[in-house]
Amino acid sequence: MGLQKKTGHLPLKKVYYGLFFGFIVIPLLMVLLVALLALNQQFKRQALENIDRAQETVIAELLSDMDVMSMRLSHMIYTNHSQVLGHAAGTDVADVNLRYSSEQKLTQGVNMILEPVTDVISVDFMMYSGRRTFVKSEITKPIEEIREMEWYQKALKEKDKIYIGSYDTKTVNDLYMGSRKDTMVLVYALSPSRVTDYTGRIEMISYYQSTGASDRIKSYNRGYLGGKNKLGIMQIVDEEDEVIYATEDIQYPGVGYTCVTSKIPIRDNGWYVKNYIKTGELTADFWHTAGPVLGIAVLIFLLTSYFSGYFLRGIIRPVEKISDGLKQIEEGNLEVHITASGQYEIRSMIHQFNAMGRRLKALIEEYEEKVKTARDTPEDYFKEVAAGKYYLTGGFEKRGEEIFAESYVVMRFFAPEGGIIEDEREKIRQIRLCFDRNPRFASRCMMAERGARDFLIYYRIMEDDYQDKLYHMVKDLQEMVDREQSVRFAVCIGVKSSGLNALYEQMEMVQSRMCLYHLYGKNPIINLEEEGEELQKIYHGSEQFRELAKSLYIADDKNMVVGRDRLFSEITEKSVAEAKQRIYSVVLAISCYFEEQNTSFYEVFGEDYDYREKIDRLNDTRSLKLWITNYFAWILDYSASKLNLTQTDVIVKAKRYMSDNFENAELSLTTVAEFVGLNEKYFSSRFTKETGETFSTYLTELRLQKAKELLKNTSFKIYEIAEMVGYHNAEHFNRMFKKYNGISPAQYRKTM
Repeated sequence: MGLQKKTGHLPLKKVYYGLFFGFIVIPLLMVLLVALLALNQQFKRQALENIDRAQETVIAELLSDMDVMSMRLSHMIYTNHSQVLGHAAGTDVADVNLRYSSEQKLTQGVNMILEPVTDVISVDFMMYSGRRTFVKSEITKPIEEIREMEWYQKALKEKDKIYIGSYDTKTVNDLYMGSRKDTMVLVYALSPSRVTDYTGRIEMISYYQSTGASDRIKSYNRGYLGGKNKLGIMQIVDEEDEVIYATEDIQYPGVGYTCVTSKIPIRDNGWYVKNYIKTGELTADFWHTAGPVLGIAVLIFLLTSYFSGYFLRGIIRPVEKISDGLKQIEEGNLEVHITASGQYEIRSMIHQFNAMGRRLKALIEEYEEKVKTARDTPEDYFKEVAAGKYYLTGGFEKRGEEIFAESYVVMRFFAPEGGIIEDEREKIRQIRLCFDRNPRFASRCMMAERGARDFLIYYRIMEDDYQDKLYHMVKDLQEMVDREQSVRFAVCIGVKSSGLNALYEQMEMVQSRMCLYHLYGKNPIINLEEEGEELQKIYHGSEQFRELAKSLYIADDKNMVVGRDRLFSEITEKSVAEAKQRIYSVVLAISCYFEEQNTSFYEVFGEDYDYREKIDRLNDTRSLKLWITNYFAWILDYSASKLNLTQTDVIVKAKRYMSDNFENAELSLTTVAEFVGLNEKYFSSRFTKETGETFSTYLTELRLQKAKELLKNTSFKIYEIAEMVGYHNAEHFNRMFKKYNGISPAQYRKTM
């Protein structure tokens, strides 16, 4: 029932489209969108889980290698009262035979402990003397480079404690003879104390072990680059995001990529496994599933579109034709004929409609013949046309063309001001008597009253030089009615015309252009024949300044300045004559808006100004700008003083309060919301909705507008201006000014 009430006054096609989209198309689109979004998230979540599992596998393999080798290193050092360390220390002697014997025993002892481990690359014993003894492969890195490594320094500082480091072999034979490219080598380092190494000769014991985790990372990365998996490029990095191990030397940007990170729980080390993958690839498989869903959706939309088209062709459009035909009959066009189309029932209705139109036409023609004799005087015809009875056809049209065949001028007499008239009829009679006492009016004119203060007058032209005589007649009528009836008429005179159709157009023109009286002084006469082209431009140009007029009426200082600056920018590029024309349009727009709000400009300025005469005295663009600035300031002061802030709209009230207190740096959303008596959240939402911008944006622009005026018109220092518009911090003021205006305050002042 509620929906019927809301849609009952709307056109059929709008109701149909509204219901069709509201109950079918939009719900289907929403369901489709939600389903696709959910599916997309599911695929993305699955892809991220796969990456997490791959990282867990690599971490598990690394931790397993580290645990086993740490245990073996400890076993080698502490077994048999550090016997292996004794053999290692024995290699640090000058005697070749003793050194050789110790090396053999050391190799035998280490190999026995490490069997059957095959991943160990080398065991490196570094002596304080600088001598190095290797078991298995010889490490080719210089001892100076190794001693600079972080793991080496940590092990030196804390004796008898194992620290773990790593190498990433970039080339073949990089770390030792026979090393492969892109292999991750783990290093387990221990610096023995005198308790462990009673000889005191060994500085560091280092185990070098290749880990299977590097082969797994290489496999994952090759698979990703070959399009066989969706794991991305895997790397191992430290806490500083420095790469520890990587097989692909690629820099990945942040935008468009997703990074998945897992921490490797190693004591005393912050290592992480990271996978970089294009975000779009996380949901690449989504489209394989989404394709059929979209196909089904397209099919459903095609079916609903076919149904919609059939319903439109068969029912909606034929009903619209019937509705349009009824409107044409209402407007007086009885020649209307509708071609039958649509469903059987609709076609029957169309045939009945056409028959009804023909019958109605015949009845009206009969009626016109009957009433033809009752309409004796041309003034009767003129009054009917003025009353809007354009629907009459046939005999009326023919008779009207005969009456209005001669040249004529249509005028409108309109009294914009005056007190309440208690007896309208009597007042109209008195004004009519005044008019009839003028011989030219009585012999040439017909009058149609639209109220005691609004008359349409038809003036028959009987000479070529009619303009002066017409003008003197109008002036005499104005003075007589003002003197005798205290009614001050503004008059709009149309252009010379002939014929009934032109009469309709002239009536409409003098009624719409009457608003131009605002540009003239007391008892104005607007002659469209003499000033038609210029007045047309002023009239149509005024439509562009309604928002500026509104901001002045509600004392909206900020938007007034925006509109004024736009006007100044426009007239700067025009000639003085064109600039004056734009000023007239502005004045007209403001006057009309105030009149619509039942506010008289006489009350604003205390007298009726002739703006045409006043503005015509100004001879350059600068004078025009100065005049319009003072004009706006006067109106703004009037609006602010008359605005009843306790009863008016809260947003207008808030804007006015902000305009009056913008220099207060503590002015905030909370302050203004409390002032207008609204909840802060509700006020913020309402302010944004009604003004089209947020509270903070509006306040910032208001302050910066005031700052621009001060920069242009005063010599205050920039920090002083910042404080004057509500900024304690001059640097913050400079940043905000440049953000909104593109240049700094100092640069702006120079350009001015």
